[in-house]
Amino acid sequence: MRPRAHISALPDDILLLIISYVEVKDILALRKTSRRLFNMSKLRWVWYDAMKRHVVQKGLPIPAASVADLKALDAEHLEARAVHAARFHDNWNSARPTSRKAVEFSAVTYVDDAPPERSGHQSAVTHVSFLPGRNGKYLVTVVGRVLTCWEVPLGESEAYPIAEWVAERAIEQIVMNDDPKGEVVLAYVSGHRTLVGIVECRALSFDKFHGKFTCRMELRAHRHVAMPLHVLHGDYLVFGDPMHVCFLTAPTMVKPVGKPSLAELPDNDILAVKPVNRYMLVVRQRAFEVIPAPIWRGVRAPYAALVSDSASIELEIPASDSVIIVGQVFAPSEDEVPDWPNEPVTVLSRYSDEGFDAMHQYDILPNPKARNREATKETKDGAESLLDCLPCIFPSRYTRVMSVAPSCCDLRVGPSGKGFWTETRNIVVRHAKNPARCLVGFEVRPPESETRVDGETAGLQVSRVQLCQDVLYARRCNINEILWKKYMISSTALEDTVGRIAVGDVTGKVEVLDLA
Repeated sequence: MRPRAHISALPDDILLLIISYVEVKDILALRKTSRRLFNMSKLRWVWYDAMKRHVVQKGLPIPAASVADLKALDAEHLEARAVHAARFHDNWNSARPTSRKAVEFSAVTYVDDAPPERSGHQSAVTHVSFLPGRNGKYLVTVVGRVLTCWEVPLGESEAYPIAEWVAERAIEQIVMNDDPKGEVVLAYVSGHRTLVGIVECRALSFDKFHGKFTCRMELRAHRHVAMPLHVLHGDYLVFGDPMHVCFLTAPTMVKPVGKPSLAELPDNDILAVKPVNRYMLVVRQRAFEVIPAPIWRGVRAPYAALVSDSASIELEIPASDSVIIVGQVFAPSEDEVPDWPNEPVTVLSRYSDEGFDAMHQYDILPNPKARNREATKETKDGAESLLDCLPCIFPSRYTRVMSVAPSCCDLRVGPSGKGFWTETRNIVVRHAKNPARCLVGFEVRPPESETRVDGETAGLQVSRVQLCQDVLYARRCNINEILWKKYMISSTALEDTVGRIAVGDVTGKVEVLDLA
């Protein structure tokens, strides 16, 4: 009788080939079966291949590293990053997402010369946000006129204040620099100490070694000119409506940007602004607008082009909230990044029309003609025109519609496409239903290319929005909060590189949840 075939009889190269096709959690399970598989699962090639197949190719963010850093990492560090990214992704899409660990602390800092504020809650955490590019280790909170940076290390149970900035008046709005390489990390707006109707905007850099913030730019203007702040990217800040851009490096100046006529339309406030490679996408309540990015590859756009080179489309129903999702581009260098992404740019907008509350998905596709002319974009007179050929195709209508609760608000989204919004739901606690403010998670996944019968790839598909099977976080609320729409949760933030969520409330308490 011939002996039965067993997997242990296969040579090492065949076993490594099999391991390359299984998921990360299956690799960890295989190493528990035999000493031979245990030793093979410790090889650097296994985890380098797992990182490429199960993290990079799926569009998942790499914790504490970039694609260029993978070749320099050893097997232990590759395994730790692959396991962390896969664990966060699996937990996010599980039947019941749960936080592996939670850090809770009070963000209230007492200032001796604090002026009396008219707001109801002087200790409310009005803003929480993670510093981009720091892998969720540093969290910025705003309470009144005090801005504090906290260090919240992964795996620990405490938060440590490391830097603090005290404004003249209560901080009304703050925006973080979405470019981790930028010297300025945030900008905020607060009222002037003596002049009514005047606000001060300051851009701050962060020195973690000395534990302090440093002011890099100060701007004083009327409230309707300087507010709201839209986006801080690299060395420029976009604010106001009509929009203006302030260049933070020398020569420092303020220039108008975009069509000022769109600001004159009724119910057409700006909801979201996001740089998209060489361009900038502006989402208003009733319009989409594409303009040149103020800075691209370290070079400022012509000031006249920031106003003249503008394309827009108007919509019928005004939206109340919106987020823009741009897929991550893994390019060897900045020079190889295209002018517009090859994948669709997705916009999620919250609408309420005749008692029907919905979330509309819009997919802005790249323009094939613009890609063909990318190397020779010139007008007849020889002068370069950034919008001589529109880089994208504006959607004529929405791609999908999702029904949402009337209490849906405060959309948040990360670079990987994971995000959440806040709404009121009934949750079951100890066999009893209670109202609660919940964070409802979603994920915008890139389109999957389909293959036709003739073997060729089908046309470009649209992105897919998938909701989490259960809420990410819930906090009970009473009937007074629901009637007056003044909830305990006052601010939220998401860091999808390492899988962290921060929640601030009106009592000054902050919770940091680890989902990985």
